[in-house]
Amino acid sequence: MKLIAILILLIFFLPQLAAAELEIGMDIPLKNKEIYQENRLVAGVSWHERGQVVLTNTGDENLHNILVSMDVPLQMDIEIPVQEMKNISADNNNVTARIGELGPGESISFIFSVKPPESIEFKKKGSFAILASYEDGTGTHSTSYTHVVEVVPPPSWITYGTVLASICIILLAFLIAWKFNVLEAFTTIDLITIALLAGLIGVVFRWFWQTFNDLLGPLGGLLFTIPTAVLMIIALQIVRKPGTATLLFTVVELVALVVWGSNITVWMGWYMTEGIIVDILVLLFKKDYADRRSTAIIYAVARSAYAYWMFYFFFAPAVWKVYYAPWYAWGEVGIAAIGGLIGGAIGYSIAKKVRGAMI
Repeated sequence: MKLIAILILLIFFLPQLAAAELEIGMDIPLKNKEIYQENRLVAGVSWHERGQVVLTNTGDENLHNILVSMDVPLQMDIEIPVQEMKNISADNNNVTARIGELGPGESISFIFSVKPPESIEFKKKGSFAILASYEDGTGTHSTSYTHVVEVVPPPSWITYGTVLASICIILLAFLIAWKFNVLEAFTTIDLITIALLAGLIGVVFRWFWQTFNDLLGPLGGLLFTIPTAVLMIIALQIVRKPGTATLLFTVVELVALVVWGSNITVWMGWYMTEGIIVDILVLLFKKDYADRRSTAIIYAVARSAYAYWMFYFFFAPAVWKVYYAPWYAWGEVGIAAIGGLIGGAIGYSIAKKVRGAMI
């Protein structure tokens, strides 16, 4: 009797155990997740963010007549890009996809694009509700999945604030230069030296970095931070005037504006702070113009780390509305600091030889 009961239970439950299952997953924004922060959208951007829905048959039977319906939150506008998979449509706040058949262990995906709201007062969470129905040998089944994203307000007030602060930094720099006759302390040879070194940084090494950056991946920043640090230390040791680093990086950005067409006019004050930090450190070390290897390394590391921190944690989210994954951003800051360390050590050795030859 026990054996018969077991057989009856197996006959009853076996079809259920063997039934195929459909697994649903989603990625948004459809960018490199190792670099960009996932599940975060910025309101007010001018472009559509792409997302991807992935369907996987985790069972051992073919699935037929799969119908996927996805509700899009926050009244976001929807577009369906051209892609290999067909039978995808968007209507109001809903995306519908139809798949004829999906074999065991197979996956299929479709892409959609949504435009975040023009403006929101506070950070909000939105849920993409996905419902899928399908057929297998045991009948019709359905499964659901909810993917939550965070929509953050456009940082317009931050952007305006950064512009105002940049202008204030420029005005303050000119006021200090005028009050203490800083520019008058620079000789013609000093200015030519700074212009030459700034040209090397802003044109030659920037071109080298832009051309070969992708070959080194995350380490590509070393192609720019190392030579920049070397030339900065050379400028400090040769010119030896208060404000040398600030003037150097100001000219670097002016050269970039002319040669590369960079739109940095309103951000010039922030770029100047790279040099201001170095000049402050020079004063704190009692006008040590990188005369020791240790101070040369400190100046180079401080400038490199600060420049990259400003980009990943300030300019990217506040100006370009791009949020990088925190671990990646801090990793890039760390790599920049390593570049500054290497460049500071090399720059000290070269600068001592150059200064010795001049004397």
